[in-house]
Amino acid sequence: MDETAHKQMVFEANRKSMGIAYLLWLFLGFFGVHRFYAGSTKTGVMQLVLALSVVGWLVLIPWLLADLVLIPGMIRDENMKTINMLTHGSSEAPIAAAPKAVTEADRRRDAMLEDLRTTGYRKKPRDTSHLYR
Repeated sequence: MDETAHKQMVFEANRKSMGIAYLLWLFLGFFGVHRFYAGSTKTGVMQLVLALSVVGWLVLIPWLLADLVLIPGMIRDENMKTINMLTHGSSEAPIAAAPKAVTEADRRRDAMLEDLRTTGYRKKPRDTSHLYR
């Protein structure tokens, strides 16, 4: 089996389904289960905490209605993280964009950064003695 087929099989095994997310929203949405499924753990915990308080329901109900529109984007983002993890080895790495032309400003910026790396980012302290004479 070649590497591309293996990556595709891993993606299919880990891909999130929008239909399942909507079913979770419908039946367990008040507990934020659909957000846990979509990889938004922090907001899932917030929805779970809000569901446990009576006052929290006033905030939770509009939030759940907004989730009807937000679920496709959350699922798409989670699937893109899986693709990035498979192609780049890290879930934080973006998908590689087309190379852009290197300008003179880019060359100067790279030269300054290299200079900073070689000097260890050391700054000389300012001489403020003339201010207090």
